[in-house]
Amino acid sequence: MLIQTVGSGLGFYNMAVYINRLSAELAVPVSDISFAVSLFFVVGGVAGLYVAALLARFNVRTIMIAGALLAGTALGLVGWATQVWQVYGLFSLFGVGNAGISLVVATTLITQWFPGAERSMALALTSTGLSLGGVVLTPLSAYWLNSIGVSDTMPLLGLLLVLLVVPLCFLVRQPPGSAVSPSAQTMDNNAALLTSAVNSRFFVFMALAYVLTMAAQVGGIAHLYSRVEQITDYQTAAFAVQVLSICSISGRFFGGWLVSRIPIRWFALGNLCLQVLGLICIALAPNGAFAVLAAGLFGLSVGNLLMTQPLWLAEIYPPQIYARVFARANAISVTGVAMGPYGMGLIFDAFGGTTYTQPYLAGVMLSAAALAIVFFTSSPARIKTFRDVTPEKTEA
Repeated sequence: MLIQTVGSGLGFYNMAVYINRLSAELAVPVSDISFAVSLFFVVGGVAGLYVAALLARFNVRTIMIAGALLAGTALGLVGWATQVWQVYGLFSLFGVGNAGISLVVATTLITQWFPGAERSMALALTSTGLSLGGVVLTPLSAYWLNSIGVSDTMPLLGLLLVLLVVPLCFLVRQPPGSAVSPSAQTMDNNAALLTSAVNSRFFVFMALAYVLTMAAQVGGIAHLYSRVEQITDYQTAAFAVQVLSICSISGRFFGGWLVSRIPIRWFALGNLCLQVLGLICIALAPNGAFAVLAAGLFGLSVGNLLMTQPLWLAEIYPPQIYARVFARANAISVTGVAMGPYGMGLIFDAFGGTTYTQPYLAGVMLSAAALAIVFFTSSPARIKTFRDVTPEKTEA
């Protein structure tokens, strides 16, 4: 939880602040810096595929320490960037490093340590860090960036990441029964099972739904700071991001309890409806107070939708291929994560850079499309369960 707090606070949630301040510092359009954020997510998603493979060959602690060192170094060097292309390169390296300490590693550890009914609450507690980072680190980052500037703040944030995460990595333990360097026979069997899994109907349609969901969600989060600052001030904008994070935390704990008592399908559909409603309210917010309330409503869905994907995949697919199945699902959904901030930035610039109503309404349409896909393709009769099925008997 603590590692996710630092990784998401300085990465995921801070992207809204980075877009705002780097755009002003380098005197470039919002869409240019939004593209740097997109690179962070895309490169990180692709790197997650390799991290999943490395988890079968190296101790998880080694992977996490290397990721933290790379992420912290890249983030710190952003403070000395003078050209947009330099920001692009550094955000890409930041994404690679962050992949070593983020969701692929965390969800793999949790699903292997907690194979039973307690998994949903364990994952809820662990992934609380994703939102806690927005509560703790985003207001601090916004204050530093506004008071001492980009060039001094970014090295501080990079150093903070390394100093906080690396000591925590020494507390991480390899999950029981997770073999490092498995036999060639086992690797061949798992490869066949993995191929069948990622070609299944459920995987394909859920991956598509999450591309749309993450495009709307991350785009909405990335531009929330700028959206609220546009109608109030930077303190209220930072508070809105903080409220979103707090509601994401509280919603996730309730969701961790609820998802063990209702079908996960209805849990996913309910949270998608919340996302649609939250984005509509942010788009039409007439003042700062309403925008803060809308951010809270939106936040109730954020943590639960992030938690739903790994839980659902762990329920459908066997543990020996889970890390690579989730890494592939995450890499696909990252295309939506990347398109969201950049697409909203393009729409914002296209309408003269004066209003965020149109970008957020575009997010509403993407969320509604994801809701329709999940509803029509996730009924129990349509889902093929792969757990305890041998590769020879598994059908795509």
